[in-house]
Amino acid sequence: MKLQLLIILNLLLITNISFAQADKAKSDAYFQKANVYFDQDKYDIAILYCDSAIIANTDNLEAYTYRGVCKFSLKEYDSAIEDFDLALILNPGYAEVYYYRGICKMELGAKDQACDDWYNAYNYGYKKVLSIIEDNCDLQDSKEKRK
Repeated sequence: MKLQLLIILNLLLITNISFAQADKAKSDAYFQKANVYFDQDKYDIAILYCDSAIIANTDNLEAYTYRGVCKFSLKEYDSAIEDFDLALILNPGYAEVYYYRGICKMELGAKDQACDDWYNAYNYGYKKVLSIIEDNCDLQDSKEKRK
C-alpha cells in the first residue's frame, strides 16, 4: 500500500513537472511572437501575445516587461506601471524596468517618484539614465542617492 502511494505521488510530481515545462515552452513561443510584433511597432498585437505568454507562465519576466513597454509606447502609462511593478516583483534589480517606470511616472506628473526610479536604474547599472537624472532631478538628491 505504501509503495503504491509513493509511486502515485511520484507520477503526479513528474506530470506536474512536465506540464510546467510545456507551459514554459508555450509561454516562450507566445513571447517570441510578441517580439515580432513589437519590432514592427504593432504594440496592440504584441500585448495580446504577451498576455498569452503570461497566462501560460506567470513568471515570464520578459513578457511583463515587454507588455509594459508596449503600453508605454501607446501612452497607457498607468497600465504600463502595473506591468513594470509586476516585473520588479520577479526581479527587483531590473534596472531598465526602473528606467521605463520612471518615464511613465514623469509623464503622469509624479516627478519625485520618477527620480526615485531613475536613481534605482542608475544604481542597478543602467548608466544611460544619468543625463535624465541631471536634467530632471534635484542634483543634491542625485549625488546622495547614487552613493
